[in-house]
Amino acid sequence: MTTIGSSGFKEPAGADEYEPEWLAAHGKDVIIQQMLERHEEAHRGNWQEFMRQSAADWRLFPQLTEEQIHSIDCPSLFIAGEHDLFVQESQLRHLTALVENSQYLVVPGGSHRPHMLRENPVLVNDAILHFLKQHPIV
Repeated sequence: MTTIGSSGFKEPAGADEYEPEWLAAHGKDVIIQQMLERHEEAHRGNWQEFMRQSAADWRLFPQLTEEQIHSIDCPSLFIAGEHDLFVQESQLRHLTALVENSQYLVVPGGSHRPHMLRENPVLVNDAILHFLKQHPIV
């Protein structure tokens, strides 16, 4: 299993501040511009739809207990960027301590989306491929 930009724990606080109407009403033009640039291909420039779906996903993320997370029994790689505002290295360390046979990667200089073209997709992809070679599916 691999994850990017997830601490493994539900933290829905703040999801409302990523709804497109809230961003527009509060003059968050920099975030809006970033969403337009980063998700143009995936959503044909419809940053509003992307943000609505992201906020909905954020709220619905399963709320697992530490015991449930500890029961994960497959090799796992947890990835986040060094400057991820949502996932800190301490959270990745905690998650890795809970999941047997897991490891984490903090992408130097990366944000919440270190796999995106403007960040470091080669490092992220190489790390995932290396991880998969270490843990082949049998």
